[in-house]
Amino acid sequence: MAQIFLPHFIIIGAMKSGTTTLYRYLDEHPGIDMSRDKETDFFVAEKGWKRGLAWYSNQFSGDSPLRGEASPNYTKARDFPGVPGRMADTCPDVRLIYILRDPVVRAESQFRHSVLIGDLPPTLEEFPDSHEYAHILDGSLYARQLDAYLEHFDRKAILVLDFKDLVAAPQALMDRVHSHIGAPARIVGAMRFTNDSAMLSRVPAPILRFAQSPTGRIIGGLVSRGMRDRIRGVLLRGKARQSPPFPEELRARLRADLAEDTARLREMTGQAFADWSV
Repeated sequence: MAQIFLPHFIIIGAMKSGTTTLYRYLDEHPGIDMSRDKETDFFVAEKGWKRGLAWYSNQFSGDSPLRGEASPNYTKARDFPGVPGRMADTCPDVRLIYILRDPVVRAESQFRHSVLIGDLPPTLEEFPDSHEYAHILDGSLYARQLDAYLEHFDRKAILVLDFKDLVAAPQALMDRVHSHIGAPARIVGAMRFTNDSAMLSRVPAPILRFAQSPTGRIIGGLVSRGMRDRIRGVLLRGKARQSPPFPEELRARLRADLAEDTARLREMTGQAFADWSV
């Protein structure tokens, strides 16, 4: 029977909060084996779970003492419930990393991302009362997401980080990450974003949608990360698309809808998040 490889740590989110940068930093560590696909979505019932444990194990080479992955869909409990339970049943000793960003700014960034890949029309008329608004809001309800994990994991298993520290002091933040997952300390280079909206805006929307479809993900899984980066570089030649300006009244509604949850997050974590807008 083939050996099953499981992760020692998982970056569970949040979307548009630096998870790709964290993944890249950890992938460069000689003692860490990151999943072949940055977002396996294995513990999401509607996505990777149906592929089975053998598929998940094959995401890892098994050549390094530590293994990890990063899937921001793991902290979207409204649309993808049950993730923490499946994770705890499969790898109960896994260490979790949850990197957060100003929840209003994060929601705006996800909105722009959805427009740029063609999942949302470039209009805000129907957005405030839409399923997509609730979906984007859920990704910023950090305390609610933590609630779901704390039903299955000890609080000490979850490292909560602030995106601003990744920007301002990447070495100090990565020192905390390495300590949390039990990896040897390592000097990291300058931070570089690989999934920002400016880059996505130059890739044709149909290609982005195909890349995220089930067929596109299968094909992408057959191509090395280096080759995918080179293909992405070739595609970054199109004219940049623009998302609409985000109106202040909608920003104010987000602040109101996120205020209670954000206050509870500060109590849960003991972190001030002093520069956040809510």
